[in-house]
Amino acid sequence: MNSSRNNTKSGNNNFKPSRRAFTRGLIGAGLLPFIKPSLGAPTEGEAFDYIVIGAGAGGGPVAARLAKEGYKVALLEAGLDPMSAEANAIEPTTGIIYQVPAFAGISAEHPLISWDFYVKHYKSPVQQARDPKNVPGKGVLYPRGSTLGGSTAHDAMLFVYPHDKDWDDIAGMTGDSSWSASRMRQIFQRLETCNYCEAGAAGHGFNGYMQASRLDERIFDNYPILKDLAQANAITPGSYAQGNTSLDINHPLVALGEEGTFNAPMHVATPVRISIREHLIATQQEFPDRLFIITGALASKILMDGKRAAGVEFLQGSSLYEAAKLFDPSVSPPKHQIYARKEVIISAGVFNTPQLLKLSGIGPSQELQRFGINPIADLPGVGENLQDRFELSVNVALKEDIELYTRCRPGTQTDPCAVAFATGQWDGISPNFFGPYANNAAYSCRVFKSKDSLPLPDLFLIGQATSFHGFYPGFSNMPFGRVWSWVIFKTHTNNTAGTVRLKSADPRRQPDINFRYFYEGNDFAGDDLNAVIKGVQIARGLNADPKAQQHIEAETYPGPAIQSEADLRQHIIDNAWGHHASCTAKIGADSDPMAVLDSSFRVRGGIQALRVVDACSFPRTPGFFPVASVMMIGEKAGDVILEQA
Repeated sequence: MNSSRNNTKSGNNNFKPSRRAFTRGLIGAGLLPFIKPSLGAPTEGEAFDYIVIGAGAGGGPVAARLAKEGYKVALLEAGLDPMSAEANAIEPTTGIIYQVPAFAGISAEHPLISWDFYVKHYKSPVQQARDPKNVPGKGVLYPRGSTLGGSTAHDAMLFVYPHDKDWDDIAGMTGDSSWSASRMRQIFQRLETCNYCEAGAAGHGFNGYMQASRLDERIFDNYPILKDLAQANAITPGSYAQGNTSLDINHPLVALGEEGTFNAPMHVATPVRISIREHLIATQQEFPDRLFIITGALASKILMDGKRAAGVEFLQGSSLYEAAKLFDPSVSPPKHQIYARKEVIISAGVFNTPQLLKLSGIGPSQELQRFGINPIADLPGVGENLQDRFELSVNVALKEDIELYTRCRPGTQTDPCAVAFATGQWDGISPNFFGPYANNAAYSCRVFKSKDSLPLPDLFLIGQATSFHGFYPGFSNMPFGRVWSWVIFKTHTNNTAGTVRLKSADPRRQPDINFRYFYEGNDFAGDDLNAVIKGVQIARGLNADPKAQQHIEAETYPGPAIQSEADLRQHIIDNAWGHHASCTAKIGADSDPMAVLDSSFRVRGGIQALRVVDACSFPRTPGFFPVASVMMIGEKAGDVILEQA
């Protein structure tokens, strides 16, 4: 590994906390995970009305909705419940790491919360090797949620509504007006509980299952260095004068395509993370005879009766997939089959959904035949159209400590940050201040267009008190306390050339994932790369503001040696990453030969009783952060299925 990833200059008070050290401190502070009972397996051959594969942002809402409406639903999840006795017996840190918002990076490396996919950014092995994050023989680490709640259990919790145009484009493409932005906003309101809004705030919901909260802004009053860094060169958006005085990024006016400085909520109920898991557990407890959550269940094949999905074959056990850190290839797990009276819904994620479709005979026929799989439906779009953000960061070392973080003493029973998280007691702020463990360290959000001619903003910058610059084994040990980063997201990307291809007919093997970055992709004008360059220039401009500059000692990444546009261009080509993969089984018009789904999430090719509801379904990646959008389509799919049932 290239040592440049650890080149952040840090003060003596910086710490790189380990998962176990954090946990010891929290246990010492009296914060113990709330253990739920493990969830069992069904009877062999049992029939359900619906089977949903995957308990993340897409599948979770579908399964819960169908159960609430009176149907018997089996929800298969390859991972375990992070709060279960079973998971915490395997790894005692699981429950706490899941719950604590500041541990998002640690949870993304936790063996029972995340799978470690390794991906290619380039087909060229020479170019791939230029990335210091590349692991020889594997690729670049790409964490994906592997637990009840899916990636909502390990993400950075940014809960951001997409642009209206994202929905209207799907409505226009398919001729289905139910995708219009006005209809989709109603779905968002249904699932949200806005904890930071004034009563009746436009465009928001107040009785949903997904809590939306902001970080405690008393932080800025008590730690002015964070205020200076976060508010450097702040641009007040036009919506402020139209009532958006809290700079809410989820305000309906912002969804029209506004630029400026905003506040972004987290899916957190202060102080703990709230994921789709909590919604599922609450639903299962309310309707135990309807929602059957089957954990440790790796779907291996859709059982087809001709062209009709009749059920699911799955393997039972823990860490059965090759991407799991605890994967043991010598294990021979038992195989089970269950059946669906009505439909099967695949929500297994952007990598696993196309893999499962192909293993079941649905996909490009030539690829299937190479692996001895009999094609049932020749759908060339399965596993194509893979998209992602392009991300890069600008990291700086600070002249002074951020005492909010350097006060922490992880691994000790008297860690003030653990005590605050457990009790709400923090010296200097009262009452109920839960400290830095209660937020995601994202203190500012900026939205820009990389070019004035664009219809929507395409650059999203997060100012955070970490030294993050990509995913690699051990990335979560990034310093805190005397560092600051602007993380740049190039969104609404042009490149759609990525692929997910089979390596094997073995359902336990990872597929071959190649994003085909930049010059290997189909953004022939180079607009994506130019936009990231613009993002770095903006980030450096924010740091140059005297308000921020007074606190900055030096830029540590990309660093002072990377200044010319040519050097910056090459640095981005070599170092960019992403973690919002989507679009590998896309919805499309009837006339689109690469469309895998119709506007009702139904699989094409004459297939019956089979739908895909997850980030695969999008034709283009919506908005800035996909988690809210995926929850919305999960709810929408529930509407459609119930209407058609």
